[in-house]
Amino acid sequence: MRSSGVLIFVAFCGCVPYVHSPSGRSFPLESAKALNPGETGLQLEGGGGFGENIALGGVTARVRRGLVQGLDGNFEAGYRRIRVTSQKYSLHNRNVYSARLGVKYAFTDNVALTAGLAGGGWTGGGFIGPDASLIVGYENPYCVPFFEFGAFASFPVRENPITLVDTGLSDDGDFIAAPTNTAGWTIGTGLRIPLSHKKDQSTKSALLLGARLRGAAFDNVPTGQRDHRTYFYGSGAFELVFGADRSGVH
Repeated sequence: MRSSGVLIFVAFCGCVPYVHSPSGRSFPLESAKALNPGETGLQLEGGGGFGENIALGGVTARVRRGLVQGLDGNFEAGYRRIRVTSQKYSLHNRNVYSARLGVKYAFTDNVALTAGLAGGGWTGGGFIGPDASLIVGYENPYCVPFFEFGAFASFPVRENPITLVDTGLSDDGDFIAAPTNTAGWTIGTGLRIPLSHKKDQSTKSALLLGARLRGAAFDNVPTGQRDHRTYFYGSGAFELVFGADRSGVH
């Protein structure tokens, strides 16, 4: 799903662990051009990320539909799995599930705005998360570079305390904390590689590759201070596009 979101939810600063609410999106890969009216895109996406003592992998399934010229709507569902790489702690329930509804409005084929609302659940309870992004690209038949600049938030709903279990190497024992409100930013880049170079106005099926940095700001429970962490993600996807008038008249 798009997946914009911080995909690393539990991390460590030195010897002090912390917890924050997950983002609603995982590894979103999308160029600026909107689908033409009547076109449908089916996308399967996978990737991973890492931060301090954290690694994560997951998949997202996304469907897009061209609504009117310059506007498409989308729905995505995602699964992510957290891995704590610190030898001091372990996390028993590492699964994160999410779903998102969104829209994209393209001012031109090269500049677009996206926005959406996601919800999901994990061992820390439920969460909801709005997001918005600006996408800038260079549309052409061969290889489309694009850049994303986004912001997101994540709010716990009926949060549950999360237990990071001491493996015997920590002097502090188990760490227990509930997720906190999270706000963040995303800067990403990617390539959309069309599988057909036919010069008409139809949107082509494509392979996509991308990487991004994502920052998360949240209340650090142990210190009581507002904290910030940055994460890196990489992902790849295939999108099958079909429907509408393939002759180029829309």
